Amino acid sequence: MINSDLKSEPVKIWGVISGPFEVDHPEIDIIYYNLCKVEVDGRIGNMEYFFDSFNDAYDMVKHFQTNIDPIEIETED
Repeated sequence: MINSDLKSEPVKIWGVISGPFEVDHPEIDIIYYNLCKVEVDGRIGNMEYFFDSFNDAYDMVKHFQTNIDPIEIETED
């Protein structure tokens, strides 16, 4: 995973709303992202999470097809 706009708050991902989507930008390599339902500091919202490969992004989708447990991500400064 190569994304987080957050600085130091733990993030819980509760599901994938849609994705994976491909981003093809002339200045960067092809990357993929999922639009996720997240909890940060007790607040629920939507956030895009970016991945290096389609398979990594799709693994998150597959996780939520069989699990209701969130994926917890610790962010760093």
